[in-house]
Amino acid sequence: MSTHDPLDPQAAPTVNKRERTRRIAAFVIGALIIVFGVINLDRVKVDWLITTTRTPLIVVIGVSFILGLGGGYLLRGRRAAARSGKKH
Repeated sequence: MSTHDPLDPQAAPTVNKRERTRRIAAFVIGALIIVFGVINLDRVKVDWLITTTRTPLIVVIGVSFILGLGGGYLLRGRRAAARSGKKH
């Protein structure tokens, strides 16, 4: 078994160009999301199904995003079944 010193910079695993690009893109997207959230902290009047409240706009955007993801996930399953010829 070889001895591996985790503090040795020469022994550190190299990160290829594609992985480095993905990390930079993730950082940029994360920064944009944070800036977007900070900009949209104003309270807005929202008519929820049960009640009407004043809610930060970023919460409304987040809930809409999650509902969209859920709807897309459900429709993706139906589309995949339709392509394979299965019926629900």
